[in-house]
Order: sequence, then structure tokens, then C-alpha cells
Amino acid sequence: MKKRPYLKTTAGFTLIEIMLVVGIITVLMGSAIYMLTGNLEFAKEQRARGDLQAIITQVRMYEMKSGGVPLSQSAGLKALVGTGKGFEEEPKDPWGQSYQYKVDSSSAKGFRVYSTGADRKDEGGKGDDISSK
Repeated sequence: MKKRPYLKTTAGFTLIEIMLVVGIITVLMGSAIYMLTGNLEFAKEQRARGDLQAIITQVRMYEMKSGGVPLSQSAGLKALVGTGKGFEEEPKDPWGQSYQYKVDSSSAKGFRVYSTGADRKDEGGKGDDISSK
């Protein structure tokens, strides 16, 4: 009987080496997820700022169509919802809350539109609220 020398050689990775590589990959994935979490909040804030600009444009269009009559605070952004009015449905911020509309004489626009932010507490456009200054 002939001996087969290739059966005696050990080729491949040991269990320790495989476990080490899996551990390193796990640590890298965990740190990547941790780093991306902060970017997600930043992206939500940027989306809210973009939405605010679109809402301000629609409020201005409403004022132009109504002959300069400003949007009332009681009607709020709901007056912009409907066919041909600007929005098909009431706009929501990235956290699922409705944007807020307030008449504000101290603002250059005469109104303020804001999102309640990540904490979802209405602070009147202050604190962590994202506002259309």
C-alpha cells in the first residue's frame, strides 16, 4: 500500500484563527453602526430644514393667490392641504409629527414654521425645535 503524503499536511485555518477574524469583524461592524447613528439624526434634521423651505414657499404662494391675505394661525398648515392648494396631505417631519405654524410679528416673514424636533415637545421653535427663523 502506498502512503499518501498530502493527507498528513494540515492546510486551512484553525478554529482560533476563524474566531479571531469573526471577532474583529464584529467589532468593526459595531463601531460602524455606532458612527452611522449620529449621521441618521443629522440627516433627519437636514430633511426637516428642506421641508421647512418647501412649506414656506407654499405659504407665500397661498398669500399671493389670496391677494396678500396671510395664512391665519387657526387655519394653520391645514389650509394648504387639498387638490391645487400645495400639499396632498399635511406635511410631517422626519419624526412623524406635524409641522407647526405660528403667526410671529417679530419674524421678518410675519410667521414661523417649525418642527418639534427629536424630543417631540412643542417649545415654540426654541430648544431642539427646528425653525424657519
